[in-house]
Amino acid sequence: MKAQVFLTLCLASTLSFSSLTAQTIDLQGFVFEQDNRGYIKRVNIKILEKESGKLLEETTTNSEGIFNAVVPLGKELRVVANKKLFFEKEESVSTIDATEKIYVKIEMERQPGYIFDVTIAEPRNRNNAVVGVNAIDSARIEIFNNTSLREELVLENWPHPTFKFSFERGNYYTIMIRRKGYFNKRIEAYVDVEGCILCFDGLGTIEPGVTDVMSDGNKLGTFLANIELEPLKLNSTYKLENIYYDYNKWDIRPDAAVELENLISVLKDNPGITVELGSHTDSRGTDSYNLSLSQKRAESAVAYILANSEVTSSSLAGKGYGETQLVNGCRNGRTCSDEAHQENRRTELKVTGIKEKDPLEDKTLKEILTEERLLREISEQEQYKIEVKN
Repeated sequence: MKAQVFLTLCLASTLSFSSLTAQTIDLQGFVFEQDNRGYIKRVNIKILEKESGKLLEETTTNSEGIFNAVVPLGKELRVVANKKLFFEKEESVSTIDATEKIYVKIEMERQPGYIFDVTIAEPRNRNNAVVGVNAIDSARIEIFNNTSLREELVLENWPHPTFKFSFERGNYYTIMIRRKGYFNKRIEAYVDVEGCILCFDGLGTIEPGVTDVMSDGNKLGTFLANIELEPLKLNSTYKLENIYYDYNKWDIRPDAAVELENLISVLKDNPGITVELGSHTDSRGTDSYNLSLSQKRAESAVAYILANSEVTSSSLAGKGYGETQLVNGCRNGRTCSDEAHQENRRTELKVTGIKEKDPLEDKTLKEILTEERLLREISEQEQYKIEVKN
């Protein structure tokens, strides 16, 4: 009798299991970008009953854009795909009368925006275009959306010299890249803001800077960028472009002021260094006069920076070298072209000290920008009080 009861229970369990498995079926799908631009990974997939809207299954696509699910038979289903920067897409699937695995393909359309495809490297050899790129890995990469006040990307010790990020139209971003042994690099990106499809401040104009592949009436695009990080070495010098003075004068011209503002940004982002601004002349004129003139020019540039920034005098000095450090053979008694003399009339930044620890090292980009925003607000309030008082 016991054996009969046990056999009956086994048969019942087997029938129940067979009945259960017979009520479901495998569903496999893949998600790809419009115009066959490739499969899309990490897409959120929701499978719902079409009539009731009940959620039956939720999953994500793998690295090849594929997802798998087990769904009930005899149903009309909705498969809904969601991913940031893409329009939501829905497909209908029926399991009525299905006898084997069913498949669904979902084509998603990218929202208007731009893909920023970046390679981080040291500056190229300007005199030899065939020299390879010294790529930089293990950087700290952060992107902050100033429009929504949201951290968008934080990569710590990123093991690759390349990364990608999708910009959304109508937003203003700050990008900061930090790597020990290099100058910190900040870039401001304006994405379809006030008529600017994609504009950068701080990326530099050295070719290749940014190249673009646009489509759909400039609503979509991929921007390829080489972001160069300058090696940070004690006593190393860096030529500052376009800081010119009128003949025999040392006043800061408007065009030179623009370049000094860029230098202020570099110094603000690199508070762990002390620097010297060196002014150089060509060999025309007496040695003593050129030395005096270059000293006045260096001091004028330093005074401008101190008056228009939070940079302190302890971290910045100016020195005139006159014609003592010519970069070519155009010395006294030699006939040279104006172009050759111009090479010697230059302003250089020299790193005179490097702190053991960068003061920004323990701060996130979000914290840095928040502090700057608060300081601006305080400054604006103080300025307003002065104006009201007057």
